[in-house]
Amino acid sequence: MASESGTGVQLSLLHGFVARERSADPHSGVELAAELPVAKVLVESTLPHLDRLFDYSVPVELAGNALPGVRVRVRFAGRELNGYITARAAQSGSARLTPLGKVFSPVPVLTPEILRLAEAVAARYAGSVSDVLRVAIPPRVAKLDKEHLAERTVSPPSAAPAAVPTPRSGPALNALEGAAPDPGPSLLQGYHNGNAFLTHLGAGGAPRGVLSALQGFGPHSWHRQLAQAIAHCYSSGRGAVAVVPDQRDLLLLEQAVAAVLPPDSFVRLTAEDGPTPRYRNFLRVLSGEVRVVLGTRSAAYAPVAEPGLFCCWDDGDDLHVERRAPYQHSRDVLLLRAEQQGAALLLAGHSRSTEAQRLLMTGWAQPINPERTVTRSVAARVISTSDSFEQERDPLAGLARLPQRAWQSAKAALAHGPVLVQVARAGYAPSLACH
Repeated sequence: MASESGTGVQLSLLHGFVARERSADPHSGVELAAELPVAKVLVESTLPHLDRLFDYSVPVELAGNALPGVRVRVRFAGRELNGYITARAAQSGSARLTPLGKVFSPVPVLTPEILRLAEAVAARYAGSVSDVLRVAIPPRVAKLDKEHLAERTVSPPSAAPAAVPTPRSGPALNALEGAAPDPGPSLLQGYHNGNAFLTHLGAGGAPRGVLSALQGFGPHSWHRQLAQAIAHCYSSGRGAVAVVPDQRDLLLLEQAVAAVLPPDSFVRLTAEDGPTPRYRNFLRVLSGEVRVVLGTRSAAYAPVAEPGLFCCWDDGDDLHVERRAPYQHSRDVLLLRAEQQGAALLLAGHSRSTEAQRLLMTGWAQPINPERTVTRSVAARVISTSDSFEQERDPLAGLARLPQRAWQSAKAALAHGPVLVQVARAGYAPSLACH
């Protein structure tokens, strides 16, 4: 058919087939998604030169589930590899794309905040993002994914989406979830900057402190002090993450938090619980149902909604160092996360690590240390028998098996109870005789 200008125009009699041809991949013949047909995929690989995003085409049958953050399987260099979709795009710089092979579940386990954190950790430790995400995201349990999707499907339409919790203030939070028990009198009374830290935290601020805890037991123990800080953050309507080095410390902290927070308001994330309980708790945090997380190393990446406080107990412990590459430290992960998300940070321990002291010297954090009167009333008095003062009073202290000051202290203490004598080595005498 010719137009008025004389230019010939060839019309197609099969318009539907022409549209299908335009929306299909010319190389594979797979029909692609109508909108955003390109997926940016982070492939799980230990090779450093593959630590980047690769473009894949999105088939039309996977378009509804191929969301940013979901787990997928792709074909790479003749092999089937797993990965995560980080974004969808309208076009790609590559002329030929391989289609996605499979979407494991439409649950977006990789949030943008955790991806940004993993990239910062990988850059700091000269590692790959894939290695960091291996620690950050627990292994998938298919049954729990199905249950999680079913719960979201049957939820009433008027309710807020589980994946995107609505911001709430302290009073609103108390009205919807039940008022949290009163944390009680400050357990940081007598600590420099202690009450100011809790007040600022409860008001929605983001203070940074290094706590020098005195006691490991009793009403003013370190785990009760951390629990009270978490309770102040919880009362402001924000979430909190606390990381400890081992299971023993986790149990103490869990018991202390249970005494100041409502039931089912917190979960624990640790590999020691097994894949099913761990992934179930991870999904509860991901959906916004729970905003307080306690755990070991991997808990530092918990996708808590609106985080307001990150705690790390005993950051000088070697158990905080990941045993696999890039060997990141929990303290550094929380430091990066607190900086990115504008949250408070609390490093606590019986003694300061060199890294915590550096944060104090640079002014990035403030010390929370007990006053001298509090220290003298709680901590045991330690006397060195090898200093100049004791040497002048007892010149033979360096030659005697037991210095005179130590003998007098032990003799006086026997009137009140048993005395422990601890030495570095057993020596030649297999027994101890007291006359």
